[in-house]
Amino acid sequence: MSDQFPFHELAGAIHLHTSFSDGGISFPELIVTAQEVGLDYIVVTDHMNLGGKKAGYEGFFGGLFVAVGYEHQDFRNRNHYLSIGVEKVAEDRKDPQTYIRQIARQGGAGFIAHPMEQRHYFKKLPPYPWTAWDARDFDGIELWNQMSDWMENFKNWRSVVRIFFPRRFMNDAPAGLIKRWDEMNRARFVAAIGGVDAHTRRVDLGLIHFTIFPVKVELKGIRTHLYLPAPLPRNDPVRASRILVHALRSGHGFISNLRRGDARGTRLYLRDANGAIIGPGIPPSPPALPATLVAELPARARIRLVRNGAPVNTVDGRSAEFPISQNGIYRIEAVADHAWIYANPFPVGAYPI
Repeated sequence: MSDQFPFHELAGAIHLHTSFSDGGISFPELIVTAQEVGLDYIVVTDHMNLGGKKAGYEGFFGGLFVAVGYEHQDFRNRNHYLSIGVEKVAEDRKDPQTYIRQIARQGGAGFIAHPMEQRHYFKKLPPYPWTAWDARDFDGIELWNQMSDWMENFKNWRSVVRIFFPRRFMNDAPAGLIKRWDEMNRARFVAAIGGVDAHTRRVDLGLIHFTIFPVKVELKGIRTHLYLPAPLPRNDPVRASRILVHALRSGHGFISNLRRGDARGTRLYLRDANGAIIGPGIPPSPPALPATLVAELPARARIRLVRNGAPVNTVDGRSAEFPISQNGIYRIEAVADHAWIYANPFPVGAYPI
């Protein structure tokens, strides 16, 4: 791999619930498990409360950074919004545009949760899609929600095998949502994160009791990798939180599915005409053309270049270099049987593009 890569990578899990809301696990249990599976950070988003932050669980626990945000929703239990980097819960429960702005005024980052969620089964667990698509100023969307993926593909009694092998059937982020995300990025930058939506649910079937997605299984699925200029400062958790929030808001990284392979060590960057190395997300300055978009992976995959929502080139292997000669919104996908990696966009040119 190239020795020019100037970023420090973090691999983490976002959208986790604990016993402070409807999760089946305590903060100490979650933290220990996240350490065991080797995560660098986690983002806990219990519903409508920051109890974990008030209880002192935000900060470093060994090499693991724990960020405590929360999941906001309107009075109908729709329009769920992941809020990260705030000190209080927004007051509004009626208008998504209002609570988006209340969260932004605190300096927090916000992501639309499970935006196009559906259900074919589980009538007692209805979907919670985003309906306020006329809202503005949200920072990003949860492009791939692990729990939604599992539940949406549970279509009849024959799907019961998914209960016992929950990770095996996570194949791809929703095609309709990817299309909408690409369209939004033509007008302005919209970051993507991967969400676990971990609840560690216990199921009781008569005398049979089991847990769907035990927490260790949950944390071995969808991950969000971040590229930072330096490691998080362990002596300053407040600053570490701000750095994490900025990286998420700016889309400085990519999403991976651990089931298809450990994506740690993936290098995705644009090398512009001036020799600048630019990672995915909002660039520090507009890239100079001509440029080269580089993908270097830890294992073989089908590496796909997407421009303005349409695939334009594909390479099979561990690395690829794609020449970039015109403005557009570029991103990288990697497929290993099914989707493995979705990178945040590389905007080239001024918005709208």
